[in-house]
Amino acid sequence: MTTFHIRSLGCKVSQYDGEKLAEKLCLLGLKSVEEHPDIFILNGCSVTSRASQKAGQIMRSVKRANPKVKIVLAGCEARLSERNNAIVENIDWVMTHNDDLSVKQMLSALSLDIDETNSMSCTPKALTQKTRAYLKIQDGCTQFCTYCIVSRLRGPEWSRPIEDAVFEAQLLADEGHKEIVLTGIHIGHFKPSLMPLLNELEKISKIERIRLSSIEPTEVDDELIDWVASSGKSCHHFHLPLQSGCDKILKSMNRPYCTEDFRNIVKKIRAEIPNAAITTDLIVGFPGETEQDFNETMSFLKEMKFSRIHIFKFSPRDGTPAAVMPNQVNNGEKNRRSDLVQDIWHESAKEFHSKFLGQELEVLWETEENGCFSGFSKEYVPCILPENGQKLENTITTAIGLKATADHLTVEAI
Repeated sequence: MTTFHIRSLGCKVSQYDGEKLAEKLCLLGLKSVEEHPDIFILNGCSVTSRASQKAGQIMRSVKRANPKVKIVLAGCEARLSERNNAIVENIDWVMTHNDDLSVKQMLSALSLDIDETNSMSCTPKALTQKTRAYLKIQDGCTQFCTYCIVSRLRGPEWSRPIEDAVFEAQLLADEGHKEIVLTGIHIGHFKPSLMPLLNELEKISKIERIRLSSIEPTEVDDELIDWVASSGKSCHHFHLPLQSGCDKILKSMNRPYCTEDFRNIVKKIRAEIPNAAITTDLIVGFPGETEQDFNETMSFLKEMKFSRIHIFKFSPRDGTPAAVMPNQVNNGEKNRRSDLVQDIWHESAKEFHSKFLGQELEVLWETEENGCFSGFSKEYVPCILPENGQKLENTITTAIGLKATADHLTVEAI
């Protein structure tokens, strides 16, 4: 039996796509293994040059360890190599799409026989044993931010039919997943809109939580905030990508809002859901970002008090306008600014976690390690519970906050 191993880098969409590809291969009679596969598939990420470099390092390492392995590059990194007509070393096949035909072409190119009597249609099934399951509802982006290569790789926007998404969600729930995370490249552009989908997902009895992944701040309207506030299954968590707290830089990035727009959305959320987690993405060292611009961002971050900040040092991507903009910031300055943002993030994270001291939280426990259970509350608070002799994995229990740090909240069971 032909064996394979898939490793996915990058965002939740990449993780989901990797799982769906693995499922299709299993339906064709291939076997997923952790070590010594016949085929190694890297579902690569291209959001930064560092991510691309990591993909190359992984593939070289795999080839050195197992010279006979067939290596396949997939995901955004595969599309980027095709776009740039790049010749990638150590690659046996570049698979730019995960559709049925592309899977067949890949197996044929690697001289692997498949049973044509097997159906190539994919019945949704989560292959990983996780408490949370990703549910991809949308792909593609037409926003074309000046720094972003992803919108140039993923193609036009596409929304999954509601009945199809609900069908997969039901299967995920039947397999024991307690939380569904709606993911996509631009989920706020889901058609016809998010609300009909959310209302249908709420009806699935075995789903206890519904969490939104990253959503553009301009696409968070009153109806969505009301749903998150009132639904018994919603997670009180909004990931709103800010990217910069300086209006001049936001305009240069081609972001569709200013800081005042962002501020007003956050005010609305916190007015209706005071303990909601608001997390974000931020780019430091964007071309033309002066010290004054950066200080404006720092002031805005202090005001917003994000509970988590994903910090990206600007990485020029060939084919994007930002890559050729004047006044590029040097790497040393990017590192300095990243460290300063991290300090602010840790302060605001500890402050947010401290809100829950002495308060009850509903925690979905995910793993047990080093004598402690770890999991997340509805508000995306990372919780740690000393092992108490119970089996808590994939259960939701009530706990009380005891000690807050920037990294987590230590809790005790009730």
